[in-house]
Amino acid sequence: MEFKKIILESFSVIFENKVTLSKALAIPFVIYLAIEVCVYFDIPEILSWVLAALAWVIYAIIAITTHRVVLLGPSSVPKWGITSWSKRETYFMLHVLGIGAMAMGVSLLGIIPIIGAIVALVVVFWLLPRFSLVFPGIAVDKGVSFKLSWELTQDYQLHMFLIVIVLPILLGIPTLLFAQIPYGSFLSSVLAAFVLLFEIAALSLTYQQITNEVYDQG
Repeated sequence: MEFKKIILESFSVIFENKVTLSKALAIPFVIYLAIEVCVYFDIPEILSWVLAALAWVIYAIIAITTHRVVLLGPSSVPKWGITSWSKRETYFMLHVLGIGAMAMGVSLLGIIPIIGAIVALVVVFWLLPRFSLVFPGIAVDKGVSFKLSWELTQDYQLHMFLIVIVLPILLGIPTLLFAQIPYGSFLSSVLAAFVLLFEIAALSLTYQQITNEVYDQG
């Protein structure tokens, strides 16, 4: 399984499904931009928390939509995207919260003097890639659990690290550069949304390849 091949296929599959994705993600994308605009205003703290929660809901919708289009094809999502909340979306969000809880727990290692932060970072880099296959699995209704994701990725630790940790860092560099330009923060947010699609597509293709290889061997 080649990292370079996954990247190229990710760009290819997004381009091939650009019409489907542009329609299905139009509403969440507009909401995402509206949330980003709100950051520039002095808003009450309670509203900022509401917007943060809404941002995660929008992320879930974007991720599920993209995973389904990549893995199941254009007909797997409504023409104008997901407009109702189902068990699938709830299950997806619960696992997002689960990852968040794990990250918060691991961050406590940071209190260890001198090496705490490094240890916490190493643990996150080890755990997050191993658990990440739950997301494409849930998106396509396979009901993948953290346990199953861990089992599926046992022989693919390095590849998962490259896809889940290294790829987002590499793709995120242009967005960081945009953010340094005067008045470039909004453009950086727009670019980050498009970068997210490629990251999700890469995870989808990785899930597809790993499950195919594991089940073929089985």
